[in-house]
Amino acid sequence: MTDQEVIQIARGVAKANNVSLVDVRTAPVMDSTGAAAIEVKFVLTPGSSADIMGERSALTVSQLIQELADKGEERFPIVRYEEQVAA
Repeated sequence: MTDQEVIQIARGVAKANNVSLVDVRTAPVMDSTGAAAIEVKFVLTPGSSADIMGERSALTVSQLIQELADKGEERFPIVRYEEQVAA
């Protein structure tokens, strides 16, 4: 899959879980075994990181992993959250 396709899926999963997003970014990384992986970073709106804690975060990550696997993505997604700093 292209990174743009991964981003589109990540945005859809975030929307389904009511995650307040500014952006989704990807980067190539390696997992702990040295295999190719993809970092998926959800950039949250300022002040919204408390809203994502717990079940919503777990659902978002697990659904993203499942959807990417279902679409044939071979790289394991390493998911991170980052809150955008208010200007």
